[in-house]
This record gives sequence, structure tokens and C-alpha cells, in this order.
Amino acid sequence: MKAGIIGCGFIGGEIAQFLDSNNNFELIGLNDVDEGKAGELIKNIKNNNPKSMNINELIKKSDLIIESATKNIIKDILSNEGLDEKNKKLLIMSTGGLISGLDLLKNIKNCEILLPSGAIAGLDAIKAVSGKIKSLTLTTTKPVKGLEGAPYIIKNNIDLASIKGRKTIFEGNLKDAVEGFPQNINVAATLFLASKFDNIKIKIIADPDTRFNTHEIEAEGDFGTIKAITQNLPSKNPKTSYLAVLSAVQAIKNIESTIKIGN
Repeated sequence: MKAGIIGCGFIGGEIAQFLDSNNNFELIGLNDVDEGKAGELIKNIKNNNPKSMNINELIKKSDLIIESATKNIIKDILSNEGLDEKNKKLLIMSTGGLISGLDLLKNIKNCEILLPSGAIAGLDAIKAVSGKIKSLTLTTTKPVKGLEGAPYIIKNNIDLASIKGRKTIFEGNLKDAVEGFPQNINVAATLFLASKFDNIKIKIIADPDTRFNTHEIEAEGDFGTIKAITQNLPSKNPKTSYLAVLSAVQAIKNIESTIKIGN
């Protein structure tokens, strides 16, 4: 299966190394707004011979397109005329970009869309009770370094360095969370897509004393209560949990697996 990666940061680089070591895939193309990043990653690929490509060429030539860039690129990918073809698959990491592109997502009829569970646990259970949920909350706690540069932090002049102890810095809905924390809250978008519940309550806590990215999910309904807590160590990118990388790799492994576990 020919694969191409859009976004050559930490996650893209880790996925590229996995694909390069797997005989079931041929890594043929890389794309990044910073061509230098694509070039550097190409130098580290040993078994394949990927080329730096524009998005149109990468989508046209790839059977598996992997997005690991930013939510701002999602609409361009979904609306690309070369995407919606049989036997093509698109794996999306920046699920926050789907919230403003749901109409485009619904128009995809042939290309298979893969959304890894990312940095959270419990999505299988949430999917199973979709349509029966009466309340759903997501509480995310992060080290202050992982929140630096978020639009919400900048807009509200929040001095992260002055925070002592756990402090709630955001409470609101999904749309505002995705806009305010685009690199931190893909988990909320994925939770929405799994639950189809419109009124998710989201809380974001800054904690200078923790080294974990912690996500707590609680769903209630006639089925009972579902609680899931995931404590993730950050990757080399403090805004990204290492579990998100492992989740993406597992989603790719599942493509070729004859045994499917979970929903």
C-alpha cells in the first residue's frame, strides 16, 4: 500500500519510521508547509525513497494518506478532488479540524476515514452508548508548558508562569475549546465524533506540578455511568501525548490485520 504523510513534525516523523520498517507499506510522499522539515525527514528514511510532494500530488498517488499537521489543513484535504476514491484511506490526527468541516466529511462516500483514539481511552464504550448519553464531560489537565501559545491563553492574557497549583483556565463547549486550544484538544473533537453528543462540557486545568497530560471522561445515561481516566506522558512535543503516536501506529497496523478488536 502506497502511503503519504502530510505534516512532518514529531508525529509524522514517528509514523514515517514505522512505515519505513513495515513491508506492507511503501512510503512514497511527504508534505509540510516547511519544506525543510520534509527534506530532513527524507534523509532519515532508510528503506523507502519518499519524495517531497505538494498535497495534490501526494493525495493522487497515495492509497493511504496520513494527516499529522494541523487542523487548518483538514478542509483542504477533505475537499481535494483526488481524495474520494475507492481503495483510498485517510487517517486524521488533527480531529479538531473536522468540527468545522463536518459537511465535507459527510460528503466523502468512497475514501475510508480513519480516526485513531489518540490520547484517550474508553471510545469503544462511548460509541456503544451513542444516542443514549444524557451528560458527557471531559476534564483535561496539562503541564503549563503544554498550554503555551494556545490562542485562548494569548487572547485572555493568562500568565502561565504565575500559576501555583492546579488552576482551571477554561470551561466551555466543544467549539470554543477547539478554537482556543487547537493543539491540545483533539481529544474533545474525537470524543464528539464518537458520542455524537452536542453538549459536551469541557474543562481545561493547568497544573505546574504535573508531568502528565490527563484526560478524564465521564458519561451518564440509562446505561449507567462510564468513566475513563488516561494519564499520558508528553512526547518530545509537549503539546502531544506519546499515546497519540502509538494510537496512530496501531490504527495503521489494523488496516492489514485480519483480527479486529473493539468497535
